[in-house]
Order: sequence, then C-alpha cells, then structure tokens
Amino acid sequence: MNVIFFGLKRAFHGTLRVTRRALARLGLTAARFDMLYIAAKEGGTVLQRDLQRALGVASTTVSRMLASLEELGLVERDVWENDHRRRTVTLTKAGRRSVFKAARWLIHTGNVQLMVDSGLSPDQWHDPKACRPVIAQFDGSLRFLRHAYRDVATLHYPYADHGRGFRDLPIVWRGFTESAY
Repeated sequence: MNVIFFGLKRAFHGTLRVTRRALARLGLTAARFDMLYIAAKEGGTVLQRDLQRALGVASTTVSRMLASLEELGLVERDVWENDHRRRTVTLTKAGRRSVFKAARWLIHTGNVQLMVDSGLSPDQWHDPKACRPVIAQFDGSLRFLRHAYRDVATLHYPYADHGRGFRDLPIVWRGFTESAY
C-alpha cells in the first residue's frame, strides 16, 4: 500500500476512535450520526435516495443502515403514495434527541474543531488565525483527492449550521468563519 493511502486510513480510524465513546453513549456510530444529521438538517424528513447521494454509498448500504436505525427506534420509513419506488425517512423523537445531543457535544461545543486544530497545528491550536490557513490547505488537499478518486458524496458540512433541523440548538462556539453554526 502507498504511504499516503495508509496514512489516510490510519487518520480516518483515529477520528473514529476519538468520537466512538461519546457516540456509543447515545447508541450511535459515526456512520449513524452522519445519516441522522442529514435528516435533521433537512427538517427531520428526507428521501432515502437523497441520503444515498449525500453519503456517497450504495443503496443497499443505506437500506441496511436504515433498517438498523428503525430497529433502534431512531427513524421511520414510509413508501410514497404517488411513487412506490421512493421512501421517506423521518426522524423519531428518539432519533432527533440522539442526533441533537451528539451534535451539541461534538460540533457545537467546539470539541471536534479543537481536535482538528490540535492535530493539524499542534503548536498553535489555540490561535484561530494560525490554524485557518493550515486547515484550508489540508481541506483543499482532501478535496483534490476526493475529486481524483471520483467521490460521489454530496454531503459537505465543515461546520454545523443552524439550518432547519438545528434551529433550537444554542450557539456555543462559532468556529473559524464569519457565520454561526
């Protein structure tokens, strides 16, 4: 394996390791969080096909994940009346509660951003102005790699915004942009 491929794989596993315990307390994994987060940002209801596009995974993967989330009582799926090939995915109260708690702890408190800053700028993690160009350069490199390897995912959330699904979350930390979460 190439040293860059191996490094990317190890970094990915590291990101999962640092969030695993917090997410597990809520009955979530990183993949489950991403799926619920998309639904929450869409107001709590989203087409199953849109989840597939956003995550860039196969329809069977989305179907299996949703079956698991249904068993946990975090989502419900319904077939469209007009088109039986389409299914809507709706967050349950438990699903909404879980994703909001996870987003609050991981994103809105700035915990994940602090992890990124200290990982990419270990000597200047405390200075947002110093971290900004390092993060931008790294994000650009990742974007280039994703494009080069034809990543089809549409999900992009460098910052959690207060879109329709996160209207009630308090703004605790604003990150490195002018806009609030």
